[in-house]
Formats: sequence, C-alpha cells, structure tokens
Amino acid sequence: MNISTLFNQHKTIFITGTDTEVGKTFCASLMVKALLKDNLDIFPFKPISAGTQYYPELEASNNTKANEDAVCLYNAVQRRYSLDQINPIVFDQPIAPHIAAKIAQQSLDFDRLDLAYKATHGLGEVQLIEGAGGWHLPLNDSELLSEWVAQHQIPVIMVVGVKLGCLNHALLTAQAIEQSGCNLIGWIANYIEGESDIAKQNVAFIKQKLKAPLIHSVQQGQTELV
Repeated sequence: MNISTLFNQHKTIFITGTDTEVGKTFCASLMVKALLKDNLDIFPFKPISAGTQYYPELEASNNTKANEDAVCLYNAVQRRYSLDQINPIVFDQPIAPHIAAKIAQQSLDFDRLDLAYKATHGLGEVQLIEGAGGWHLPLNDSELLSEWVAQHQIPVIMVVGVKLGCLNHALLTAQAIEQSGCNLIGWIANYIEGESDIAKQNVAFIKQKLKAPLIHSVQQGQTELV
C-alpha cells in the first residue's frame, strides 16, 4: 500500500504500538521520509514524551536537551519544523508520562493536549501523530491518550514489534483500538529481531486474523520504505 495515498485519504493519522520499544518512532520516521520523497508536506507530531538527553548539535535552538524520539522525527522531516512544535510536552525522566507529570508538578490532561494540538493547525498538508508507550497510555488518574484519539476520531496505524508474545499483543491492541471507537486503517510489521522463518509465520498469522491490512514490513536498519 502506498503510504502517500493513505495520507491523502485521511490527512491526519495516529501511530501507536503493541507495547513500548516496538519501533513506533523508527517506523514513523520511515513514513515521514517516504512522504517527503513524494512531495507531501508532512508534519510529524509527538505531543508527549518522557526521557531526555543532551544533543550538543542542537545548540542553535538554545536547548540542547531533547527526547530521542522527537529528535528522530525532527531529523526525518529534515528540520523543517522545530523540536518545540514536534514535541511540545516533554518530561525529563524516562518513566510513564502521568507519573513524570506528577513529579514535575504539571498537568497532563485533555485540555493540555488540545492546546498543543490546536497549535499545530496549519502545519503540514498532512500530519502523523505519534503516541507514547502502548495504546492505553494514562494521562492522569482518569484519562487515557487512547480516549483523546477517539474523541478526535483520528484513524490509527499500529506498529507490531515482531517478537515472542507479539501475537497476543497485536490482537489485544487491535481489539482495544476498535473498542475505543477508532478506525484501525492498517498495521506495520517491524522485524525488530530479524526476519526469521518463525517471525514470518507470526506475521502471517496476524495478517490472517486482522481486518486491517498490512501496510509495510520493516527490517532492521532499513532506511526507506519499500
């Protein structure tokens, strides 16, 4: 499936994963590069991140601390947008964002997300919004990021990290997305441990079970979508 065709149809798409560390940002960056290659002005938006490190090369932006995922998206879009635009809500500690927000004595809720989202209006012809962690990420004691996505009726792409346990994670996440009231428009198989025969059998099983189409299979170290 051509990723540009998908974005021309939907304009704004949310990308989630079957768990944390399954390659959401890696896949999102490949998608951003592919869209730019097709001359689509793509704005990658990662509203929430937790965990920062120093990037000396960012001195020109007057802030050398940033989230690694946000920097990946920043570089993928060839720095057309600022890090502050791409990732407006940043917590230093690499922990669950709702806990990081409490420690930092900050609010993290629908209102804050809506303000950040509103500020992106007009940025890019199309937008790719990357979540944090898995689908049901808590924002606070009562609100989930998945509920915010459902409230805005943003279609979803799911990244499956192909590894032991991925079958259960993929089916449960797909079910949760649909139960949230969102439209799962496709999924990506990310071969995070290499494309072995067992890994390919896992992907074949998920492909058979899910209604949503397999958009791309991604290999370790891949530099563009094929």
